[in-house]
Amino acid sequence: MLEVQEPEIGPHEVLIEVKNAGICGTDLHIWHGSYALAKYPVVLGHEFSGVVAAVGREVKGFQVGERVTADPNLPCYSCIFCQRRQFNQCLNLEVLGVTRQGAFSRYVAAPESAVYPIGDLSFAEAALLEPLACVVWGLKQVQLQAGDTMLIFGAGPMGILMMQAVLRAGAASVVMVDKEAWRLNLARQLGATMTFAADALTPDVVHDLAPYGFDVVADATGVPKVIEQAFTYLRPGGKLWVFGVTSEGARVPFAPYEVFRKDLHIIGSFALNKTFYEAINLVHGGAIKLAPVISHILPLREFWQGLKVAEHDPARMKVQFAVDAT
Repeated sequence: MLEVQEPEIGPHEVLIEVKNAGICGTDLHIWHGSYALAKYPVVLGHEFSGVVAAVGREVKGFQVGERVTADPNLPCYSCIFCQRRQFNQCLNLEVLGVTRQGAFSRYVAAPESAVYPIGDLSFAEAALLEPLACVVWGLKQVQLQAGDTMLIFGAGPMGILMMQAVLRAGAASVVMVDKEAWRLNLARQLGATMTFAADALTPDVVHDLAPYGFDVVADATGVPKVIEQAFTYLRPGGKLWVFGVTSEGARVPFAPYEVFRKDLHIIGSFALNKTFYEAINLVHGGAIKLAPVISHILPLREFWQGLKVAEHDPARMKVQFAVDAT
């Protein structure tokens, strides 16, 4: 463990005593030096929840002791993309845990405008609101239609959250694909229409499921080969949702003629864009279950072990740190 200085807050900022903080795939990319947006040195951690420890003198909406989370993405609100409300594409974007001190620490500071009350959600569940907000932003990009059929590659934490969200958004069926049988079992428990082991999804099987292809195919793995294969499962006019994070230098070959001939749509969704309220509402309304996605909660003093579990443990889903655990 390293000692870091407690963040100083400005007049419009909130100091949050962190209770739970989740490990994201992005954290692992930053740890390995393969995430171009990171500014080193940096304290990692952008999925978190906690309690308000102090407020700046101009803060009106929060008081010490409130249970909160925060959007880690801090746009400038003045560049051309912010003016177009593309806040996640801000030219001067700061991100807690990426370019500013994050939540793998006892305290983290955030502007009041980025802080959200969590009500009676557990701190562990509330630390998953940021990933869910990313899914919600992607759904807005994809513009899923009621009755759409969907195929999702990857039944990890993000794939499971995505599956629940698209079902509540009106998808007629959601087929999940993964290498791990226990993850597929969890997907079925939470509503998946059908599940398949990765090596069992043959062309004949796909034809039986969707003779003309799926309306939406989503990648939640970040594996380039999976994204390449995803094109073959789309119906004419279908949408490929690129959600999983690949390495920056990854490349995927595709046939431009097929995109042209079939009127295909390739849709990316980066991070989130002011979608925390929707995520919170989905959870409070009972539409999304967060607790089943959490597999490990370790004390922050076991930081190295936590990273190891998040990257290599075959039984992992979402791995979190309990910051004040002994």
